[in-house]
Amino acid sequence: MPPLLRTVLVLAAAFSPAGAEPLRVALIAPSAEVAVLAALGATIEDGGLVRISTPSRADALLILRGPGAAAAETRTLLADGRPAVVLGAEPAAWNDAGGFITERIGAIRGAAFAGGAPLRVINLFAHPVLTGVEAIESDEAVPAWTKLAEDTQLIVEGITGEETTPLAWVRNAGSGRIAHLVPTSPALLTSRDYLRIVTQALLWTARRPIPGARPVVQRTFMPESHPGAFAITFPEGVGVCLDPVRGGVNFAWDGDFVDLRPRWLTKQGAPARIFGSVFYSERAPRPLRAGAPGANSAWRFLGHGLRDGTPEFRYDVDGREITEALRALPDGTGFTRTLSVAAGKSPLWLTLEEQSNAEVIVEGASRDGNAVAFTSADAGSFRVTVRRRGTALSP
Repeated sequence: MPPLLRTVLVLAAAFSPAGAEPLRVALIAPSAEVAVLAALGATIEDGGLVRISTPSRADALLILRGPGAAAAETRTLLADGRPAVVLGAEPAAWNDAGGFITERIGAIRGAAFAGGAPLRVINLFAHPVLTGVEAIESDEAVPAWTKLAEDTQLIVEGITGEETTPLAWVRNAGSGRIAHLVPTSPALLTSRDYLRIVTQALLWTARRPIPGARPVVQRTFMPESHPGAFAITFPEGVGVCLDPVRGGVNFAWDGDFVDLRPRWLTKQGAPARIFGSVFYSERAPRPLRAGAPGANSAWRFLGHGLRDGTPEFRYDVDGREITEALRALPDGTGFTRTLSVAAGKSPLWLTLEEQSNAEVIVEGASRDGNAVAFTSADAGSFRVTVRRRGTALSP
């Protein structure tokens, strides 16, 4: 039996968070793959994962090539938002002349990439699905996929000569998530790194935690920000742009990925692309001041780093050093800013801004409207929690 799906299921079971129900996966393939699916029955329990023979009861779908005779039912489930990972999609296996490819996967399958020449380079981009994977290798020929939907997040890219082609992407398709991996050579189907990607794609589509996934901090050219702003994306599913020139968080969005390719590929360097809606934004310069709101206090950005995977940023405001730690809320609906303040004589003030799509709560400092005051001369800290409006807010 090819080890692909057995290994995927074993890994997925190992990645299930403590106390969580194991991910229930329905395995779907054309009739030509029935032997592979039948051989899985004796192995699923070994991995601690529940195999669902009825796709309508599954938490996620793992589809090899396409559903074949079950195409109509599978398309209905996907249209209703059922999470899915598709490996090497074949339009003929969907019985709809490729309509599913365009509408759900978000791309059109074309002719052989680079005239059928083998892949030479495979680039991996920063995304939770690729956690723990440094590289994948394959010299197979692959089909070219074109006209990717605007909301498609390209996470793996192949290169042959000067030509490039998408090899893996994820997207929020309507109310559900979907991932597509193009290469499916026999060598990859036995590769631990490839199988790890498949497993983590299943977890991502089902909105399950990916063990070991950490925030990604990238300094780049972000929209409506000074050059050198930070894009911080959290595996919980929120992104934050911090601008060290303006001196604060510029905006936050629903998304765990930022695409830097516009910066690399355009002649003058276009801003990076974000995916998801912005729910929090600030514009006023230097929201952190010493003495009083609006005071003409000195400001310096001192640097940044990661402490146990948590992004930290350091500032000096009139001689008083501040370390700000950013964390995502566990449910991915927002983030926290924990500001640790060194001892100093001048009170520290943080000016907030009115938000239409987010709620903000402050702990450890006094608040009067949009003015937040940390008045102690001793070292201490306070926390600002930002949550997308419409979700529960608690300290």
